[in-house]
Amino acid sequence: MSWEYGTLAAEVYDLDKPIGRSFGDVEYYARLLARISGRILEPATGTGRILIPLLEAGHEVDGLDSSAEMLALCRRHCRDRGLDPVLREADMTIFVQLAAYEAVIIPAGSIALLDGRKATLQALACFRDSLVPGGRLFVDVPTPRPAAEHEPMRCWQRGSYLWTLQTMHIGYDPAAGQTTRFLRYDKWQDGTLRMTELQTFRLQHWGLHEFEQLLAEAGFTDILVTAGYTNACVPGPGSGIWTFHATAPQAR
Repeated sequence: MSWEYGTLAAEVYDLDKPIGRSFGDVEYYARLLARISGRILEPATGTGRILIPLLEAGHEVDGLDSSAEMLALCRRHCRDRGLDPVLREADMTIFVQLAAYEAVIIPAGSIALLDGRKATLQALACFRDSLVPGGRLFVDVPTPRPAAEHEPMRCWQRGSYLWTLQTMHIGYDPAAGQTTRFLRYDKWQDGTLRMTELQTFRLQHWGLHEFEQLLAEAGFTDILVTAGYTNACVPGPGSGIWTFHATAPQAR
């Protein structure tokens, strides 16, 4: 992995993207999974923003994340709601449960956190092997776009605490198709800095046909792409986010 979610990064993620907050994706994934009656796997489940609404809708969803800090927050949110899902700390590029799931979902563009083609293909192969024959994969991929030269500082307040997030540097590697940010998280109390954290945050950019080819190389079939969390939007560079739909092979 080329990134880590430490304590402050996880806290800020939870403040910025609380449980149930939707960018159109919560409703969209609820519609996609309406006919799924079996187990569902969500790699990169984070703090449970999408996992928990799906659990509350009656789905059996297992969560997977490489960040212990994110999973700790997810477990707390689940306990607060009387939910007790299976949550695992694991790397999506190596985790496999053979033919255990009817669907695998990766919302919010989290697949772009994987470093390069090899790691992404390894993850897709793990998803394929974890799906039942004919199982469904749904994965969000951010549309590639130039990074802003400057990003303003952001802040969140709760009680006597103030969290700030500052982008210290943005670099783009066109050969690798990657944008790298250095993010500084600070936690303040009554004007005193209590904790600070620096995160290297790298995003892998994929073209529409590039990612289709990766899915096909991993053995997926019936590949369909939608955009903007609606089936009515034609996928293109200005779509914001693409959702790839694919089917695991019937026999392996």
